[in-house]
Amino acid sequence: MVSVVKETKGNAHFYYLRHHSGAIEKKRYLGKTIPKNIVQLKSDFMLEFYHDEWNPKIENIHKKYQKISKNIPESIKIKNFEIFGIEFTYNTQKIEGSSLTQTDTNDLLVFGITPVKKQQSDTIETQKHYELFMRMISGKKPSKITRDIVFSWHKEIFSQTKIGESGNIRQHNVGIINNARITFASVPEISKRLEEFFSWINKHDQKENPVEFACLAHYKFVSIHPFADGNGRISRLIMNYILYKYDYPLLLIKNTDRKAYFKALAKSQLENNDIHFKKWFMKYYIKANKVK
Repeated sequence: MVSVVKETKGNAHFYYLRHHSGAIEKKRYLGKTIPKNIVQLKSDFMLEFYHDEWNPKIENIHKKYQKISKNIPESIKIKNFEIFGIEFTYNTQKIEGSSLTQTDTNDLLVFGITPVKKQQSDTIETQKHYELFMRMISGKKPSKITRDIVFSWHKEIFSQTKIGESGNIRQHNVGIINNARITFASVPEISKRLEEFFSWINKHDQKENPVEFACLAHYKFVSIHPFADGNGRISRLIMNYILYKYDYPLLLIKNTDRKAYFKALAKSQLENNDIHFKKWFMKYYIKANKVK
């Protein structure tokens, strides 16, 4: 947490911002009075603090990944994506309550064996998600991520299981009630919020750290919640598409970590401050790639 610290020298008072994490501390001079835009200054200072921690590690991950990728034959790369795609599909589905086990998912996607006594919708969505993912990472990388592309993903995954909803904006308001209520964009707001999202995603994708950019794209999209169902799965596809586009390791958010994942999302949504999800996401990404 960033704090405002007052230091006294003689009869004069001086104000500083201070933040620390573990043994690392950073301080910045504010002046003889506290500026009126102190809230924004605190937010910017905290993000700068974490950038100093994250960015060198992310850059090391990127360099290592590119170095390894250069020496891997294309056929092996595709095989690795297939293995990742199965794991990604299982976990992204399970996070949303799929009845399929990891064995069910593997048997379905590798051997074409349909699981018995499981919800048919889960089987269909699992198959469709995997097929979409594999096509996403093996086709030409488009220069822009558009509404049409993202809505076509939703339609492809859910056209057989959510008839009338797939590829369409929801027609009812939604929210989450836990200890506090999280509300998403109201129906009249959705189109405008989506327009702003896709404008942002294509305007800023050349300026952001690609990992932080993928994190923000995930957070912003799922916080709009434009669909009746499937928002989490689509936001995680957007996340990994961005990582793939910029040649960074893809991220597997595991079902076993869903509690911490949802907690970080909820905290940011409740406070309307993406820093909480960023902190969780960047730490999770760095840990997943074993860079300390």
